[in-house]
Amino acid sequence: GPTGSQQLPMAALSQDELRKRLYQAFKKRGVLDTLKTQLRKQLIHELMHPILSGELQPQTVPSDDSSLLIMASNSLVADHLQRCGYEYSLSVFFPESGLEKKKVNLLQLMRINPKSNFYKSLVSYFDSEDKLKISCGFLMQILMGLTEHHLSKESHDTETQTTSTSPYRDSLAEKLQLIDEQFAGSYPQHYKYESLEAKLQEYRKEIEKQLQAEMAQKLEHFKEVEIAKIKMEEKAQTQKEISELRYELERTHQAKAEALISREKNAIERLQKQQEIEAKEVYAQRQSLLKDIEVMRTREAELKQRIEAFEITQKLQEEKNKTIDDALRRREVAVKNIEESYDQKLKTELLKYQLELKEEYISRSNKVTEDEKKNKGNHLSEFNKVAVYSIYYLGSKHLLLKSNSLDLESVKAQVLLVNKQNQLLTEKLKEVSDYPLLKEEKLELQVQNKLLRQQLDETRSENQHLRDKLSQPSVEHLACQAELRRVERSRRLALDEFESDKQFLEKQLQSEVERAAQLKTQLLDSEATVRKLNVQVEELKLQLKQTQAALENEVYRNPKPSLVDRSVIDFLDDRIVPHDIYVDSTFLKNPVMKLATISSCRRAAASPDSDLECMAQTRARIKELEKEAEYLEEAYRNYQRRVMQDTAASRTPRKMQSPLLLQCAVGKAPLTTQHELLEDNPSSQHSPVSSPRGEKYIGRNGQPEGFKNPSTPPHKGIPSSRCLSSTPVSKLERVLSNKKLSDGKL
Repeated sequence: GPTGSQQLPMAALSQDELRKRLYQAFKKRGVLDTLKTQLRKQLIHELMHPILSGELQPQTVPSDDSSLLIMASNSLVADHLQRCGYEYSLSVFFPESGLEKKKVNLLQLMRINPKSNFYKSLVSYFDSEDKLKISCGFLMQILMGLTEHHLSKESHDTETQTTSTSPYRDSLAEKLQLIDEQFAGSYPQHYKYESLEAKLQEYRKEIEKQLQAEMAQKLEHFKEVEIAKIKMEEKAQTQKEISELRYELERTHQAKAEALISREKNAIERLQKQQEIEAKEVYAQRQSLLKDIEVMRTREAELKQRIEAFEITQKLQEEKNKTIDDALRRREVAVKNIEESYDQKLKTELLKYQLELKEEYISRSNKVTEDEKKNKGNHLSEFNKVAVYSIYYLGSKHLLLKSNSLDLESVKAQVLLVNKQNQLLTEKLKEVSDYPLLKEEKLELQVQNKLLRQQLDETRSENQHLRDKLSQPSVEHLACQAELRRVERSRRLALDEFESDKQFLEKQLQSEVERAAQLKTQLLDSEATVRKLNVQVEELKLQLKQTQAALENEVYRNPKPSLVDRSVIDFLDDRIVPHDIYVDSTFLKNPVMKLATISSCRRAAASPDSDLECMAQTRARIKELEKEAEYLEEAYRNYQRRVMQDTAASRTPRKMQSPLLLQCAVGKAPLTTQHELLEDNPSSQHSPVSSPRGEKYIGRNGQPEGFKNPSTPPHKGIPSSRCLSSTPVSKLERVLSNKKLSDGKL
């Protein structure tokens, strides 16, 4: 029945525990062994006598006497095994002998007289409650009864038997030895049984040989069947375990693959969002820069327009000097204030933009360094964890392998000891002729051999299984290695993306910085040109005032009707205005050209590629203005010299004045002739001072080539004030005039 520990409720036990306990209970009771032996017997019977082949061997039916003896001996052996507790041997013996577990009247089978004392003693054995007698077994009781019967018979015959101790208290070996001695002593008296006993001995030896041969065959067949069955069971079990492990691995792999796919999707979405945000920021920065550039261009255009309009109004309204001077001063103050405010705004905006760019670059570089440090720390921690776990796992597996190898060596030593014991027992078996004891020892040794072999097979299978497990890396180790490779790959990709983004942003920042530097240089150039133009305008104003004052003084001193040459009158704006000898007609045409250049600059400024052309045009215009300023300075100096010459000539005789007037008339022709010469040359669009062709046109003496001919007659009606022309006087003329003045004074 079940023990106290096994009387737990069924709900508290799992299926595996219940299966194990049932297996142990059936194994202890012998049910499992009986089932195995029945199946083995049927299998052996079917293999030895196959039905399908049609080669059925007829079973030998023993005689009644031999069958009864066999049944009696089998029942005695079965009772003896049951009493001694040999459940495994009993489970094997029952199906092989063909006995049933029902109680059979052994005394009737053995044909013992029920009226004899031996029968009564045996019956009293069954009815007695002595535990010692019950534990001895029926076979031992029969042997004891036989010894008592023989001893009592000899005592009745000879009456010389004396026993100092009770026969029931002697050991079985001593009793058997006494039986042998008595039999040997009484053997010569019974010659009539000699032939029968010899036959029985021969028959017994033949039966033993047959039994040994059959047992050897059955044992070999049983070994083969058991080994094949164990192999099949182990194979099925290993296949089942492999399928379970494969299913678990597939499930874990699928879960990890889904997790990786989700991570990749999240990473891709994150990168796309970051790229969109960066693109939006870059686009916003570009738009702001373009707006700033457009504002700068519009401001430059406005400044240029105002400066040019200021110059045009200054040159067109020379007659209204007082009112125009006040307006010009006010406008100059306003322009200066606007320029200063614009300059300050531009400088502040540029500084702000540079500071913002520097702060963004510093913050991004700090973020990048922090991310690199975090990635390195995470990578090192994960790698250390994986390495420690793999080392610990390998150490545990190594220790387990050592323990299993030690167990295997101990089992091998046990097997060697058992083999030695088997050899010793076989030697003893040869020496000893006691059949029952040898048979019992043989059965015990066979049982021990079977158990040891089973243990050896189990240890070998376990060792092989452990070796297979140790030879293959664990699932966790492989997963850790795969995870480590994936993390390294993702880190490399992240570093590559980071490097590419960093290079792109650095290039973009460098281009923006270069663009800002170019804009700054352009702004500085424009400011410098504006300052130069302002200085030139101031100088021109001063020169204009001086020339106007000199003209007024000259007119007041010499009021002659021939001051204005009617042949040089130009019709401008439906009014008869005398031509100003200090302002050339080509110089008056220059504002129209300036307006054309302004419009062309505006059109060029509409496209970002025409900035350099506009700057080149402005620089060329600035050079022309510088040349005009130099020309005006030289004209003013010549005017002063001529005034001095006129004053000196008025004091000298008339003879000395005529060559000077002639030279002045020859050197300075009327403006009408100059204007006609300029109109005859269609390629000259500027004044002879401002254009390069004009510079070539003027000779070394400071006169046009058309007037170098000395045969040109002078204008007689031109007074001395007519010599106040804007054409510069050459150095040679000035030297000659100075020499003449000095000669006249002397």
